[in-house]
Amino acid sequence: MYLRYTSADGHPIEHLLGAEVITLGRAPTAALPIQGDKISRIHCGIRLWDSDYVLKDYGSTNGTFLNEKRVDAAILRPGDVIRIGNVRIQVEEKPLQGATTVLRELSREMETGGKGYRTMLREIVRSTEPESKKTAPDTATDSPAP
Repeated sequence: MYLRYTSADGHPIEHLLGAEVITLGRAPTAALPIQGDKISRIHCGIRLWDSDYVLKDYGSTNGTFLNEKRVDAAILRPGDVIRIGNVRIQVEEKPLQGATTVLRELSREMETGGKGYRTMLREIVRSTEPESKKTAPDTATDSPAP
């Protein structure tokens, strides 16, 4: 599983959970040093326990929250959101895909899937549209303009 959040300076951070215990907090010695309001030096930790990742509060002053419920200890699942102080940390099963990976997958699908450029572009646009627009009839065609 992966932890994903945005640092105080606006950079996306992604951390792969492994077998080692990780600590989260303001201290530079924390495995994941996180700056933010109301975060203790060593705020909480995550460890692998019997094939589950377990979140444990380390007696922080302001608490550790999982899906907006204060917890002392809880099993993490993909889609969960950990909140310490004002920082939200998303728990994900898969890593984010970088632009290179996405382009490689699109090229492979175009070569092996028989899809053309316009079809692929339409699918990309549709995947980013709100649900209300996705149900609208498609008026675009793959034929060139006269």
